[in-house]
Amino acid sequence: MGSMTDDELVGRTGLVERARKQLETSGSVLLYGPTGIGKSALGRALVADRTKAGCRVLSAAPSQSEASLPYVTLLDLLSHQLELAWQVLPDHLRQPLEVALLKASAPDTVRDELAVRLAVLHVLRRLAATGPVLLVVDDIQWVDPSSLEVLTFCARRLSDGVHMLATEQVADGDLPVMAEACPEPVLQLEVPPLTEPDVLGLLRQRLSSPLPVRTARRIFTASAGNPFMALELGRAVLRHPQGVSPNDPLPVSSRLKTLLGDRLSDLSTGTHELLLHAASSPRPTTTQLAQSLERPIDTELAEAEALGLIDVSSERLRFTHPLLREFVYAEATSAARRQAHAQLAAVVDEPVENATHRALATQEANPELAVTIEEAAAVAAGRGAPGAAATLWRLAAERTPISLPDERARRLTRAADDAAAAGHLAESAEMARHAVQAATKRETKVPALLLLVDAAWPDHDRRVELLAEAFEAAVGDKRLEARVRIMRSHSEYFDRRLDEAQEDARVAEALARESGDIEAVVDALSAASSVQIARDAEQTADALLQEAAELSHDLPLTKTVVNARQMAAMRELFRGRTGEAIKAISTLVDEVRDGGAMRWLASVLISATAIYERSGRGADALAAGHECYQLMQDIGEEAEVGMIIASRAEWVGGSAVMGRQLAEAALEGVRLVGNDEWTGPALASLGLIGVLTGEPQRAVEAFDAIADSGEAAMPFDPAVIPWHADYAEALVAAGRLEDAASLITDIRTRAETLDRAVVRVGLARSEALLIAKQGDPSAALELLEKTISTAGDRVYPLDLARCELTRGRVARQARRRSVARTAFLDAIEQFEAYGAPAWREVAETELARLDVPSRSRQPSELTDNEQQIVAMVRDGSTNREIAAALYLSVKAVESQLTRLYRRFGVANRTQLLRMVDRPHS
Repeated sequence: MGSMTDDELVGRTGLVERARKQLETSGSVLLYGPTGIGKSALGRALVADRTKAGCRVLSAAPSQSEASLPYVTLLDLLSHQLELAWQVLPDHLRQPLEVALLKASAPDTVRDELAVRLAVLHVLRRLAATGPVLLVVDDIQWVDPSSLEVLTFCARRLSDGVHMLATEQVADGDLPVMAEACPEPVLQLEVPPLTEPDVLGLLRQRLSSPLPVRTARRIFTASAGNPFMALELGRAVLRHPQGVSPNDPLPVSSRLKTLLGDRLSDLSTGTHELLLHAASSPRPTTTQLAQSLERPIDTELAEAEALGLIDVSSERLRFTHPLLREFVYAEATSAARRQAHAQLAAVVDEPVENATHRALATQEANPELAVTIEEAAAVAAGRGAPGAAATLWRLAAERTPISLPDERARRLTRAADDAAAAGHLAESAEMARHAVQAATKRETKVPALLLLVDAAWPDHDRRVELLAEAFEAAVGDKRLEARVRIMRSHSEYFDRRLDEAQEDARVAEALARESGDIEAVVDALSAASSVQIARDAEQTADALLQEAAELSHDLPLTKTVVNARQMAAMRELFRGRTGEAIKAISTLVDEVRDGGAMRWLASVLISATAIYERSGRGADALAAGHECYQLMQDIGEEAEVGMIIASRAEWVGGSAVMGRQLAEAALEGVRLVGNDEWTGPALASLGLIGVLTGEPQRAVEAFDAIADSGEAAMPFDPAVIPWHADYAEALVAAGRLEDAASLITDIRTRAETLDRAVVRVGLARSEALLIAKQGDPSAALELLEKTISTAGDRVYPLDLARCELTRGRVARQARRRSVARTAFLDAIEQFEAYGAPAWREVAETELARLDVPSRSRQPSELTDNEQQIVAMVRDGSTNREIAAALYLSVKAVESQLTRLYRRFGVANRTQLLRMVDRPHS
């Protein structure tokens, strides 16, 4: 097997590890699955790994065309070992092998096949005597019978030292049959289809240009997760001159046509027609197809089933592979497809499906049909399917007569709006451009221009140019001008032109109120609040957000309404009302998800991750953060921002290693695209990870970079992205005490001014570390204990748990071991409850350090607390009884017993008592 790249192994990490472990320790591996599933790519990775480990690799890749040639696979396997073979084999074995491998002419005697087998066995054993040997056979099903007999003979007689890695092509659902040719024990591993995220990632990595997400998802469905088929379809789409719209068939590459065409070449005309109707229907049933074809279909169904093309169950017909559906539809003529849709429209009642069939049954403009399709689009949107609605709006526009350009523009704009909500950004921009070109009136042109502004947002010059064009078209219409001014305010805020942003938001609010556009009022208030936050006027911003949230409460879900409700949930979080924040954001996530608005969902998940993180719900934060990252990758929008969110989620609910990897990749990404807004948060994630892992210098470097960037690098409000307390903690650990003291004073003053009590616990933690570092651990302990006891309920749970961790560290410094132990145990319990495994490990490490015997104490000696536990164990008390007697949690008792077992090298209570009671010198 040849060289490979890492991207061939998307989604295969677990499978590679299982196979690697088997090859390293115990035996052979047989990878099996259908054509194109990735068996060979896995094999190449494993061969590279075993080669690096010093394994001698003998490989062969038989093909179907060579399967009738005797011993050809054997010749490939031994091609680089023949010199050794001729040296080590005695004549009676060497000569038959030479003849079998065509290295000598056959003597008059009959070829001795047993001698050939014994010769190969002898060679393999001699090779294994000098080091491990790996036989690699790719596509073992094509091994010639003579070679297969030799391999099977050797497999039954080889012991340690010779293993095999083989791949076998089998049909979907079938089991392999070649395991007997592999030395025992054999691990048979099915190579499964890739998941949708893995296929989307593979397409992003391997194709020369990115695909629209909707097209990539269609490719996943059509390929059924087969990586070869997915890449072939993706390359065919990129070669398609006009691109592929949602209703166009996927183009099928010539290689796939060869694979699929043979299966369909002998079908009768009637069965071809049946399959085209089935491919044209999203949910074909036998009754529906019989009605649309207006004839019995039993014979055609039987023919298609016999050829393995379809399955029929409870009247529902499905293709045995999704790609067959795409192939049948793509290979039909456009006239045949239109006829199939027309016949299906006549028998389908469901409004969305009926409208889709009617639209695809004709290429002619038809105003009545366009209205019908528009009604179906509204039904689809109401069902929470904006992607389907966008497709229908587009079809409605295409069936709109050219004499109605503004109707066409309006429908294209609605299509663009729904496509953007569904996360299909390239498709949205394309339809918005068509809408602008078609529009003749400002009421149709301006909304399309604003959608183009949104699509062009990262391109400053293009954004400003489009906003100027939209403003010029809107002047004179209060409602339209309000909408343009709101978008212009957002643009000016993004560019940090705060005076202009505030003025546009103020005028927009007034115009929106005059025109009775409540949604625009909400949007203007939200825009104004952003400016006030940037100007440190938090109370004014809170008042604006409160009004926006109240006005949005009874409005249908739109981008503006989602934004207002999202900001209201965050406002609750900043005030320490975590229960209210969780309720608000969880409800919003569910509503947006149910509505199918993927782009809005990505934004809402940013807030959800922050709320779960600070509310002590680490597992929920981890799930939300990674969903956000995956979604931003899929929709092709600011994937680096998704990495930052996932990094923060890992910091609280996952692993420090993964958190750092994501943060470093995110920082590289935001710097590459010049995203200054998110550079600070990326650096903050790196700094937080540094504090978690006990690397204060790395943390300080990241935090210093934020401070050096000026006030604009991060929000002024310390509750928006809490990082200052960790910065101060890192400064203390790095010995920069004056800088830490100045920072704590500054942020405490800011928090008091803005009424942000939630940050005080973190500041108290870092101040206690500063006091302890200055030589007064007792005063530091007093501050921590007061902070914990007076924290109240408007506090972030993780901050309290970190206070306990700090209390343990300071108590250890003050040589108050019992206080330190209690604090560490409490911290462990809280981190466990909050789903913060990385922080729990830190606390457990600190507790273990506390248990390391000092030079003045023998390892067998016990602390007072440990003596009490051992005494109660000796009395037969349960863990629960010990916990109740010593005022500890059950988990704390279990943790202490585990550490005692580890220290004394025992496995249970009985062994512990023997060791403790044993006299020692």
